[in-house]
Amino acid sequence: MNLSTDDTIHILQLYSRYNTAIDTGDSAAFGACFVPDGVFDNGMNVIEGQAAIGDFATQTHSALPGMRHNATNIVVEGDGKTATGSAFLIGYLVDGGYKVITTGRYADELTKATEGWRFSKRVYKADA
Repeated sequence: MNLSTDDTIHILQLYSRYNTAIDTGDSAAFGACFVPDGVFDNGMNVIEGQAAIGDFATQTHSALPGMRHNATNIVVEGDGKTATGSAFLIGYLVDGGYKVITTGRYADELTKATEGWRFSKRVYKADA
């Protein structure tokens, strides 16, 4: 069974909520993008669990308050209970202009939880 249109829209909203939460330092919303035992590999560290993942958003926003995340070319496939996804990332600073600081790609595993679609595993690999 393929993903329904509703599931696809909900997953795309998850990608947007993730970017908005980290760019505003909203640790609770960022952690809530993952299942309770979710895993986030940011390319430098592997972080496990919603609370620790939420803390990463707070730390990132504190260190880089002008950082913005722009996910593009999002592709998702699944069966209505689990899905895989990918997206390219352009991470940039808006303090004093526009400066790209990272580009790369996310590889995602998603689960349809009681609360809706969540990342169960998210891996970021920078281009360089």
